[in-house]
Amino acid sequence: MGGCNAEDSASWAEVFDTKTQTWESLPDPGPELRFSLIKTMNVTKRRVYVESIRETDHYYNPKEGKWGVSSKAHKVGRKCEIGHVRYSCSKRGLFWYNTKLKDWRMVKGLEVLNKYCCVGVVAIANYGGKLLVLWDKFEQKHDDQSQNYKEIWCSVVALERRNDVEEVWGTVEWASVVLTVPSSYDFLRCQVKSV
Repeated sequence: MGGCNAEDSASWAEVFDTKTQTWESLPDPGPELRFSLIKTMNVTKRRVYVESIRETDHYYNPKEGKWGVSSKAHKVGRKCEIGHVRYSCSKRGLFWYNTKLKDWRMVKGLEVLNKYCCVGVVAIANYGGKLLVLWDKFEQKHDDQSQNYKEIWCSVVALERRNDVEEVWGTVEWASVVLTVPSSYDFLRCQVKSV
């Protein structure tokens, strides 16, 4: 999926048809979604779920060719599972879900990573039993706004359960800039594939 400026509702959202190798415009989802900042997209149950900064999220049903409003139960968020443990990332940091206490707990030992990445986190994923964290960081060269750009950062975090599995500790094994892009880019989805 891709698209153009919000003002151009005719081609605001497009989908690439792999059979015909062409881009096709999707129906207009309406101004609420069209003029919203999109955070993430995910495909579940043959629908494309779109999480925006607005109160409601939306989905596109390609079979019906229609947009709809989704329940928060389908919220895609920044979550993953590693070794039967759920992990999540928010502006407050990286968390794990304690099934015994039915509570989200902070992953300990990642204070520096949380300080720099959690505001711009775009994705987390299971990377061979370790936590892969991707985030973007806005940068500006001098005072020239035409030189604005974003750096895409990646970090690999080893995880360890401690204190009779009541705590999860993280150790950053690697972190670096992996890509520099124009400031206008929006990172919508990440998927880790085995090679």
